[in-house]
Amino acid sequence: MLMNYIAHLHLAQHTKTSLVGNFLGEFIKGSALDDLPLDLQHGVRLHRQIDTYTDTHPVVLALKQQFPKSIRRYSGIVLDIYFDHLLMQHWQQFSAIDVKKHTLFNQFYHDLALLHHDISPHFSRVKTGLLRHQWLDDYEQLDACSRAMQTVEKRFTRPTEFAQQAMGFIHENSAGLQQSFLHFYPDLLGHSTLFVSKLIK
Repeated sequence: MLMNYIAHLHLAQHTKTSLVGNFLGEFIKGSALDDLPLDLQHGVRLHRQIDTYTDTHPVVLALKQQFPKSIRRYSGIVLDIYFDHLLMQHWQQFSAIDVKKHTLFNQFYHDLALLHHDISPHFSRVKTGLLRHQWLDDYEQLDACSRAMQTVEKRFTRPTEFAQQAMGFIHENSAGLQQSFLHFYPDLLGHSTLFVSKLIK
């Protein structure tokens, strides 16, 4: 289970760009996107812009400084994961009335199944897992955040209690994190819309 897919899919729908293209932004590096169809290129470029904007937003920067020093270097990962959960919790606040979570996810799974580009072995594994288990809906529950962080923790070369500390921080600061998200996400929606309007004009 990885992170931050839900926000990218939601923003793709919001800006009428490719769902799969925005997903591919996690895997396409450098100029490799030049070999993709234009709609996928736009999605990848939006994905990159979303990441850059998020990493430099004052609200996000302030939140990162609140993390304990022991896991502060991983604060971006924690926020990516938890913000996806918060987006699921506040979906209708940021979506048109006819944009349903399950409908959007099903469209994404359908489009992903039709994608036959050979991106990388890692991409192929993630694609297979997503299509087989279809776990995006799981982010409705906080337990999904814990499982995602445990998956991240397993990738670390040194033993750490990252997942436990991260979830502890979330439980202790849930109100402030939610308030920050509700302040930040409208800015991200507006920025994404503006970026795409310039990208495809």
